[in-house]
Formats: sequence, C-alpha cells, structure tokens
Amino acid sequence: MSAYILFLRAYPLHVGFGFLLTFFSSLGQTFLLSLYVPHILAALGISNGLFGTLYALATIGSSLLLMNFGGRIDHAALTPYVYKTLGLLSGAAVLLGLVYHPVLLPLALLGLRFGGQGLMSHISQTVMGRHFSDHRGKALSLSSLGYSVGEMIFPLVITLLIPLVGWRISLVVNALVMLAVMVPLLRLLPMAELDASRLSVQGDSNVPASVELPQKTPSAAPAPSSASRAQWHILGQARFWTMAPSIMMQSLIITAVFFYQLVLAEARGWAPEWYSMVFTGYAVSRFVFGLAGGPLVDRFTARRLFPLHLLPITLGLLILSLSEAPWAAVSFLFLAGVSMGSSGPIKAAVIAEVYGTANLGGIRSVFTAIMVFGTALGPMIFGWFLDAGLGFGPLLLASGVIMVAAIAPAFLVYRRQG
Repeated sequence: MSAYILFLRAYPLHVGFGFLLTFFSSLGQTFLLSLYVPHILAALGISNGLFGTLYALATIGSSLLLMNFGGRIDHAALTPYVYKTLGLLSGAAVLLGLVYHPVLLPLALLGLRFGGQGLMSHISQTVMGRHFSDHRGKALSLSSLGYSVGEMIFPLVITLLIPLVGWRISLVVNALVMLAVMVPLLRLLPMAELDASRLSVQGDSNVPASVELPQKTPSAAPAPSSASRAQWHILGQARFWTMAPSIMMQSLIITAVFFYQLVLAEARGWAPEWYSMVFTGYAVSRFVFGLAGGPLVDRFTARRLFPLHLLPITLGLLILSLSEAPWAAVSFLFLAGVSMGSSGPIKAAVIAEVYGTANLGGIRSVFTAIMVFGTALGPMIFGWFLDAGLGFGPLLLASGVIMVAAIAPAFLVYRRQG
C-alpha cells in the first residue's frame, strides 16, 4: 500500500485521468444497460430475443469499429480524441432516451457500446500503459478501479433515479453528469504530458524529487516487424494466439453469466434482492484485487501472471455449475471479482510487455475488439442454449471446461518473444 501512496503522490492527476475514463465507461457497459432492458422492452414492445440480437449486433459493430479507429490514438492528439469520445457516448445515451421506435435502437446501442465499453476503456488503458513502464502495473491497477467503483455506484443511483424521473430522463442525466464532470476536469489534467508519451516514451522522468520511486527504465522497443507493419500483422503471430483465446472466452462467459444472472437466480430459487446484494460483493472483490494486481505486475511481470489470473473465475464456474446452494453464488462472484479485478492491470500490461509501446494503441485495439466481440457472442450463445432447454448446470460446466482449454496456451506467453 505504501507503494501506491508514493505513486499517487507523484501522479495524482495522471492516474485520475485513467480512473475517470474507466468510471464513465460504465454508461456503455452491460451491467448498467441491463438496468434499462425491462423499460425498453415495455416501451418499444419488443421481445427479449430481439433485444438480445440487436445488442449482440451493436456490440459486434463496436468491435469492428474499434479495430479500425482504435489505432488512431497512436497518431491523433489526445485531447480532441477524448472530447470526440465523450460527445459520442453522451449523444448515444441521449438518443437511447429519445428512441420511440425500434429502428433507432441499434444505432443508440452501437454508440453506447463503441463509446463506453470500447473507446473510453481503450483510451484509459492505452494511455496508462504507454506513459508508464516500471510503474505500469500500479498505474493500470489504479485506473482500472474506475470499473469497480462504477459497478458499486451506478446501479444504486440509477435504481433510485428511474422511479423519480423515468428511464428516459435518467439517460439524459447520465450524459449531462458525465459531461459536467469530464469537460472541466480535462482542463486540469496533464493532457499534454500524457500525449507526449505518444511521441516519445519518457516514462517516469517527472517524478518529484521528494518521492523515492525505483529508477525507471525505458519501455522495451517493439520488434521492428510490429513497429513498422499494420496492427493486423499480429494476427499471424504465434504469441497473439497464446493470449487471444483466454481474453475472448473470459469476456464471453462473464458477460453471458451476468446478462442472465437474474434468470439464473430465479431458476435456482434465490431471491433477486439477495442476489443483487451479493453482487455488490463482486464489485468489492474486483476493487480489492484490482489494487493488488498492480504491485504484482511490477514485481513478477504480467507475462507470468497472465495465465494465473484466469484460474479463480474458472474455479468459480465449476463451483456454480455443480452446486445450487446460495454459497455457490457467493463463491463464484468472489472468484470472478478476483479474476476481473486483476485482469485490468495484467491484460493491459502484458500487451505492452510483449509488443512494446510504439504502436500500443493499434495493437490494443485488436485485443480490445476481440474482447468486445466475446461480450457480443456470450449473451446470444447462452440464450440459444437456454431456449433449447439446456440447464444452467451443464452450460456453466461446459463454460468452465472451455476456460481450462483457453488458459492452456496462455502459459506460453511469457516464454515467447516473437
């Protein structure tokens, strides 16, 4: 903890930038949008199946857009890039509140998924991973806490807000609050310094003299091939396929389980109110292990931790598949929080360690797009199997086995250099 305190004293505004973006990415995350689903279905008169399909298409579209536009952060000035993302996300939130016909629903969902889950997260993790090297783990851990804090705050606030002003107005309030917080703060945050690392990776050269942090070494330069070729080239590299399966399957499975978590609770006789309370424990677990992940990355490297951080969620899936007792839900959510909390700094740092930082934005956009693609497929695939009569037990057991298979090649990531 003392390392975090020293680091925050040196970089409060740098970390604040990353935290704010992950926090407000909540506006496009599944856990928040799921709160609006019953109201949207009732207002537009559409089925769960149709909404799930539109949501999947919007998320897939977001992943494709991110693969094409995410790399621009390596070349474009940071401040305008962030302002455009804020405009996109806030505009999509307002549009969803104005939708009175299903024809506009896919466009609003696309904007929320691309702007929130896609770009806001992408900017935060890319800038933090690029600006820091020796202290990259701590920077990514602290900035990733925005996800956990958002999961703690937004559901409670929105659940209270919708009965007061209605679901449509609450979406407009979400957008206005984000703009009211972010636009003034962007003038106070060290945007020019964060953007300078895009041109020259200088790392922690501006640590105040009174703060004793370990001496920084420059980020490892990427291999000439990865620096000079388009980001698509990584699809043909073996090291990409040691990481991609586990990244995709983790996002696919966790999104699917959370998308149908109330259906799961009903099927197993758990009170929705009880499960919602227990879900808060997931957010706390994610918060705690998000903090723990940073120092571990700095000490052991993300290469070594990458496959290990996936083991808790795999164990949690197996427990949840084999037991219908309430303690199984508690165990799963706790273990999922361990993996999801530590995954923020570990996944972001391992990409920088493996590929270097010169083209980090473009390369991260490929991995982020794969992650987003998994979040699109998860609810749709789970829905198909549930409609076909497959129970949660076999479905969760199969998910755990698939995670084991996806983790296996990840153990090679710290051995491969190219």
